[in-house]
Amino acid sequence: MSREKFYFLPEDAPPTFSRDESLEKLPLPKLEESLERYYRNLLPFGDKSELENSRKEIEEFKNGIGKKLHKMLEDKASKERNWVERYWEDFAYHELRFPLSPFCIMAQPLIVESVGVEESRSNRLKASAVIAYHSGKFWELIRTERLRPPTNPDGSVTFSSNLYRRLYNTCRVPGETMDRVDEYFKTESEGECPSIAIVVSKGRVFYFDFIANGTTISPQEFLYIFSMIRDRVDNEDLEKGIPILTGDERTSWAKNRNYLKELSKDNAEYLKIIESAAMTFCMEDEEPINYSDTSYYTLCGDYHSRWLDKASSMVSFKNGKFGCIGEHSAYDGTISIAFSTFILLSLMEEQEPDWTEDPKLKIIPKEAAFELDDQLRSEIIRVEQFLEGIKTSVTAVCHQYEGYGKKIMKDHKIHPDCYVQMALQLAYYKMHGKLAPTYETATMRVYYHGRTETVRSCSIEVKDWLDKWFDNKSTSAEKAKFFREAANSQHRLMNEARKGKGFDRHLFALWCLAYENKMEIPSFYSDPLYAKSGGGGNFVLSTSTLGYTINVGFVAPMVLDGYGVFYSMLDDSVWIIITAYRDSEVTSAKKFLDSFESSMQEIKDVLENASPSKL
Repeated sequence: MSREKFYFLPEDAPPTFSRDESLEKLPLPKLEESLERYYRNLLPFGDKSELENSRKEIEEFKNGIGKKLHKMLEDKASKERNWVERYWEDFAYHELRFPLSPFCIMAQPLIVESVGVEESRSNRLKASAVIAYHSGKFWELIRTERLRPPTNPDGSVTFSSNLYRRLYNTCRVPGETMDRVDEYFKTESEGECPSIAIVVSKGRVFYFDFIANGTTISPQEFLYIFSMIRDRVDNEDLEKGIPILTGDERTSWAKNRNYLKELSKDNAEYLKIIESAAMTFCMEDEEPINYSDTSYYTLCGDYHSRWLDKASSMVSFKNGKFGCIGEHSAYDGTISIAFSTFILLSLMEEQEPDWTEDPKLKIIPKEAAFELDDQLRSEIIRVEQFLEGIKTSVTAVCHQYEGYGKKIMKDHKIHPDCYVQMALQLAYYKMHGKLAPTYETATMRVYYHGRTETVRSCSIEVKDWLDKWFDNKSTSAEKAKFFREAANSQHRLMNEARKGKGFDRHLFALWCLAYENKMEIPSFYSDPLYAKSGGGGNFVLSTSTLGYTINVGFVAPMVLDGYGVFYSMLDDSVWIIITAYRDSEVTSAKKFLDSFESSMQEIKDVLENASPSKL
């Protein structure tokens, strides 16, 4: 993998975003087709009586209120190129009142030692400076529209680049009932946009322009700025300020943000600078021991050193480890992984800067010195206490499974992602003795402003396979046959979803229409099997593959007694991050990892022991 091949457009290629307007509109499935797909997914979770009741609910919905709602959705789809775009942002994200961390943001450990960067206290600021430099270069690549648009593996299909617009210069703004995303990014052809970087540390915010003479300042310049900021925050005993308020419950933060703006004109100006800034760097004093620690502290570290509304932030820890965080409503994990992979490739391919070379500009960062009063100081104390109570809510385990990787999976002629999905099903079943309604992300970026669709991995084929797997009378050949059928079913479901033939976003949009129009929510959504199968965000396993690099991002589980499982597959290993809630009495991220590893070995053994003539 080379940075040039994957990220830079040839000189004669059309601009990055030029293809987006020509992408196909998001297709709207027929109601009866979505409902049949939905019913098929209920089969593993219901008994005869429950399934009969669900079939009755489906028929009444299809011929009654569902038919009316679908007609309304058809009308919406005739006027909009992506009928779920606004609903997904507003009702899946922006109406939620939870604190962003640890419940809503994406996080990722950035494993810089994998490309030869020393992780140490002494190298912390130098590494931060180089990462900041390459981040600035990625901003330039997007702004000049020379970033190569994403494609499928063989390059035959080009995906939407639209979400790259939100990686920089973007902020989630709190509202008292609903948040919004404010975008300040513009390409060069569209005009000027802010080229400000902010640094958040120990309750203080500093800012500076990282573009000088038309290009990103040098790593030496970044080091000079970062060293000055660290010296100030380490040696000046000032009260901790506004940043921690961004971690509050969203309605409270919205009220405090409005109050802050009204308190002084300077406060309003500082907010504008921060919220429109291109890049955000968080400098923290935690010292994670390993990558599980790094994952946890990236998700919920020092809230005094975060501005959580920002669409993306780099986190620099005292001992030279790094992490990335992303505001999930702004974009999806594929954008985060593309960015972090660019950073790692840049660190690997470019020479270490000459740190004996003096910075030429010696830029002095400015501070956003917010005016506070007793009310805001009281709120800072309250939020500090509130966050102290929730910051340990999520546990995270980051691990490299080294038993084998995608090469052996392919040797058995099974798609690696489907193989790992089946291993997760087996791991959960062995640990909990039941099936898990499962969400896997399918990318929809082949469509206009496309984001994601749900693939429900726990199919009836999975149930049949697990029944056979734990049948003592089953031979290895029989177990392998049913395993392949389950994995192939998963592959079919993924391909169908990517072609616009999923059903979860469709059912979600119908619910949104009823909700938005103050109609009675149909009883279809109250059917016990709707939630039992994962509907309404009740997926016990929330999963996603992040591709085929060392980079793995993650989020918190969807439900209290659930798991978040995120992975990437290399030739000879699988990187995996598992999250669970500490307050759950039934889940354990560490035990699930152990179950996953043993499941991977069991599957490999069965496939190798099965007679080829019987497969």
